[in-house]
Amino acid sequence: MTLMDADNRYGAVSRALHWSMALLLLGMLASELWFEVLEHRLSGADLMALHQSLGVVLLVLVIVRVGWRWLNRSRLAVPAHWALAAKAGHVVLYLLMLLMPLSGLAIAIGEGDSVALFGWTLLDAGSEIAWLEDSGENLHKILANVFWLMIGLHVAAALIHQHLLDDKVLKRMA
Repeated sequence: MTLMDADNRYGAVSRALHWSMALLLLGMLASELWFEVLEHRLSGADLMALHQSLGVVLLVLVIVRVGWRWLNRSRLAVPAHWALAAKAGHVVLYLLMLLMPLSGLAIAIGEGDSVALFGWTLLDAGSEIAWLEDSGENLHKILANVFWLMIGLHVAAALIHQHLLDDKVLKRMA
């Protein structure tokens, strides 16, 4: 197993980043559900602190992933007739992965809250900025809905590649 991508398989780093971020992103997008499940065990502040910490982790991971993608420059060729759709889909996914935590950061700053990573303060609390909080909340909700749509399209594309085009894309990423 190699760290770098090969002609016929994604490398260990690409696969680890892809699947760990996929699970974390799905968990974050479903946070309303786990907030309800855990609300009797944890306070709203504790749940939000966990959500915020995981959002910071995701922001760091997406920065690492963008850097890795730039360094690694996948050797896996996409058929020419799919290249534009694949590139556009990945650009939108990467933008969403960056904008979701940034909009969450805007909410926290707008609320005047501190930003913490598992109890370590990264940004101190400040004054409330109502327009930033409102804009951040609206954007966060819109981005979450677009993210669900893009995840559905991404999964559908992978299944089409695997089963209709028979190009073994899931095997290369497993």
